[in-house]
Amino acid sequence: MRHLTRCLSVASLCLAGLFGTAAHAGVVITGTRVIYPAQSREVTVGLTNDDKKTPRLVQTWIDNGNEKLSPDQVDVPFNVTPPVFRMEPGSSQSLRIVYTKEPLPADKESLFWLNVLEVPPKPAEAADTNTLQFAFRIRIKMFFRPDGLRGKVEDAPKQLIWTLGNQSGKSTLTVQNPTPYYISFQNVGVGNDTNNLNESIEKGLMVAPGASLNIALKQEVAAGAGTQVQFKTINDFGGFVPFTSSIKP
Repeated sequence: MRHLTRCLSVASLCLAGLFGTAAHAGVVITGTRVIYPAQSREVTVGLTNDDKKTPRLVQTWIDNGNEKLSPDQVDVPFNVTPPVFRMEPGSSQSLRIVYTKEPLPADKESLFWLNVLEVPPKPAEAADTNTLQFAFRIRIKMFFRPDGLRGKVEDAPKQLIWTLGNQSGKSTLTVQNPTPYYISFQNVGVGNDTNNLNESIEKGLMVAPGASLNIALKQEVAAGAGTQVQFKTINDFGGFVPFTSSIKP
């Protein structure tokens, strides 16, 4: 069942690109990320079937970053219940995520991904015809946060260290994260004028605890005295928080 559903998802998304058939997801997740405090016995995530006419078959699982693995291949210290269920039109469902206590790093956050796959039923009127159906997968970040981490998560972006360099003839911005928290960016730009920033090429950037990240810029830029990085991070609630920092010489 799990393997079949996984294959259906991949095949359906590929067919969507070929035929351009109109389709839309009905199941919506409450929030854009999940925070799992280590001391919590469980966390809950809300789902809603926004389709007022059609039920959905839903499958849920957590992976550790390899999105190509099917649910029966993943090995993570979390259980999600219910794993498979039906959502009636306009209904809601709560997912329970429970940490199974296998050891995880105690000095930094760990990153996992919550997957929600929805499959609409085959229309009754199409029972005797060939139809193209679509399965949709939503995948959001889940951060496991140990107790007693150094500093506050909301202050972590202020501690980022920014430097400007050059790779293959292109300006590159490097950010070092000395904190124990993952930091996700909504956007990153270089310049002192917010209306004329040299923004990064990539979107959806994230820097891991204790790691560094190279960010390619759209234009060439030379760092001078007072050159600043202007960026927005995504907080625990999915909100965008602006920050300004100086580039280190």
